Amino acid sequence: MTELDLWNHLWMASGGQGAWFLALGFLSWVGLRAGQNMYNNANTPVIMKIAGTVFCLFIANAWIYNFAFSEWNANGVANAMVSIEAMGETLSPYAAELISATEPGAGFSLMPDVLQGLFVLSILIMSVLPMWIKKA
Repeated sequence: MTELDLWNHLWMASGGQGAWFLALGFLSWVGLRAGQNMYNNANTPVIMKIAGTVFCLFIANAWIYNFAFSEWNANGVANAMVSIEAMGETLSPYAAELISATEPGAGFSLMPDVLQGLFVLSILIMSVLPMWIKKA
C-alpha cells in the first residue's frame, strides 16, 4: 500500500461522512422545527413531546458517531502512514502533518472533543427544551 492509496481511502471515507453530515444537518433542522412547533402549540400531547425528544436524542447520538468515525478513520490512515514510513517509504510533508495532527493507532472513541460536544449540546438545547417549556 502506498501513501496515495491511503489518501484515497481517507478521502473516500470522508465523502461518505460528509453525506452523513449533510443528512444530520437536515434532520437537526427537522428536530429544531418540531421543538419550535411544540413550543408554539400549548395543546401538544405528551406522547408527541416524548417522540420528539427521542428523535432529537437519536440525532445527537448520530452526530457523535459521525464525529467519532471521522476521527477514527483519520487516526487509522495516519497509523498506516506511520507503518509504511517504518518500512522505508518516504512520506510527503502532508502525510507528516496528518500524523502530527492525529493520534495514529488510537482506538474508536465516542467521546467528542470540546467543540463537537458543545455543538451537539447546543442542538439538543435548542430542539428539546422548547418541547417541554411553556410559552410565556
